[in-house]
Amino acid sequence: MPADIALDKYVQPKKARGRLYYYFRVVRADRTEFRKPLPHPFDDGYRSAYKLAHIECFGNAPLDLNPTDSLGFEELIRQHKLHPKYLNLSKDSRTLRDLACDLLESTFAGFMPNEIRPLHMQALYDKLSSRPATANRRMDDMSAVFAWARRRGFCDINPCERIERVQTSSGYEPWPAWAIEKLFTEGRPHIVKAAVAAIYTGQRRNDCLRQLRPSQITDGVWYVKQGKTGNPTPIPLHPMVMAMIDLHQEEMRAAGRIDPNAPVLTTSRGKPWASGFGASWAKELERLELHEVEPRLTFHGFRTTNATLIGNAVAKSEVIFGGIERVKSMLGHLSDRMAEHYARRAVQEHTNAETIMLLPDFGKQIL
Repeated sequence: MPADIALDKYVQPKKARGRLYYYFRVVRADRTEFRKPLPHPFDDGYRSAYKLAHIECFGNAPLDLNPTDSLGFEELIRQHKLHPKYLNLSKDSRTLRDLACDLLESTFAGFMPNEIRPLHMQALYDKLSSRPATANRRMDDMSAVFAWARRRGFCDINPCERIERVQTSSGYEPWPAWAIEKLFTEGRPHIVKAAVAAIYTGQRRNDCLRQLRPSQITDGVWYVKQGKTGNPTPIPLHPMVMAMIDLHQEEMRAAGRIDPNAPVLTTSRGKPWASGFGASWAKELERLELHEVEPRLTFHGFRTTNATLIGNAVAKSEVIFGGIERVKSMLGHLSDRMAEHYARRAVQEHTNAETIMLLPDFGKQIL
């Protein structure tokens, strides 16, 4: 029996035939024994089975079955959502954090936060692992909640640390040149414009769709406050993006609508993207037969493409081109680790290209 499982009072495990079984077991003063099998503590129905066993044995429900003190999950999440740590998240990030909080409450109903151990979180992660991206995002958010809770006395550890995660190499790969060319030449204008903005600025989808506005551009520099991190990032705009903005303003003037706060990127009907971009994007990739390309082509991959192109130039001469700091500055990351994450492919490819030239021409005589 692992030592880090916190069991309810009177619950005892027994291992038989390589499997753990759980029992509600009480030895009375007259040496008679009350014993009743229980589901696994993580299974649905455990709480009600435990309650029924307690009533059958003692005639009353356990007093601490539904903890209502100030250190329970309900109070933890309530306080977390009132704190600036949560309130300062972007709207999209709050939505994802809410999903993580709901998952914590539904999974560990009846448990206290300080009873949760890495084994519990590993079991929860494994249930989600068929969708690695979702599993990793949920774990990141739950880890943030536990880290916040630990500093405020709700728990003594962050049980999400050192969880074994599914490693995937099919995340946000850079787009190959032929795929970009196909999208740009055959794609529908409202999708192509969004792709142009993403490739040439390196910014995230929602920031491109919602913040690329004439009012946020001064002397060819786009001043964007990144929705995910809140980092203010000045982005000098490429001539391709400036041409797209100029065309947008001409169309606005022709229509008699001068609004510098109107987003440059719009739907096929000329309306700002409120929702639905993901569906339109997926439909366009399918129409262009780009949806089955491996590694999978994603919109966020344009961000990696931007970093890879910059990284290739940086790798040629860190002294002249500014090294990793240039990638870090362009993408708006505060840490070297994240900048290196996006640029590592470019640096690796350039290094390998130079390394291969060090090998002798073993087969030269047979060519």
